[in-house]
Amino acid sequence: MGRSAAARAEVLAVHADPASGTGGPPRTRWAGKTARITAAAVVLGLGAALGVRAVTAGAPAPAARPGGGTAAAAARAAPGGSLTLLDHRRVSLASLRGRPVLVWFVAAGCSSCEASIPAVAAHLGAFTRTGTRVLVLGMYGVFGQGPGGTAELARFGKGAAGKAFASPAWTWAVASEQLTAAFDPSGIPDTYFLLDAAGHVTYQNTVPVSTMGALLAHLPGRAAGG
Repeated sequence: MGRSAAARAEVLAVHADPASGTGGPPRTRWAGKTARITAAAVVLGLGAALGVRAVTAGAPAPAARPGGGTAAAAARAAPGGSLTLLDHRRVSLASLRGRPVLVWFVAAGCSSCEASIPAVAAHLGAFTRTGTRVLVLGMYGVFGQGPGGTAELARFGKGAAGKAFASPAWTWAVASEQLTAAFDPSGIPDTYFLLDAAGHVTYQNTVPVSTMGALLAHLPGRAAGG
């Protein structure tokens, strides 16, 4: 096992915990959630600083690009799955096609997420000008699927973003188990994927506060030299 794999194995231990109540399905739970997420954030921050991006098995095969991220060599469809909006409506990721979207996974207790949220908030205008929707997804297993989970995500978002949380330029939701596992099988928070209007992954990276320049450079129009 390489050094990167060993670090992942150490900080990403998860195990099943029966859901509260009777008849509920098992739900993923993070052991030592806050400490482990913080450790993962440190690993990711170092990786971003060194220009290293570990490609997970479930992500589209990428071609390396300068700046630490990965840009898809060819258009590849993004994984599918559902998400629960803060108003409790459940929608599919596919229903958001028609415009580019940044799919970004966050978790409570993730220090790099808390630093990245205001950084993204400060650049919401750039996303809006390129017609890109910002979709901030609370990771399954960290936030629950019911009203309590969306309320917890809202509290986390408001605490990190302040007044910018209310901006219509981004959408907050809790990802389903399927969606989280499909995009982020290693369960590392502060990972993001840029999708085009047809739902294809065009770029992916981690820790927006450290990689914002590269992310903005890959937005539609800018990536094409516009």
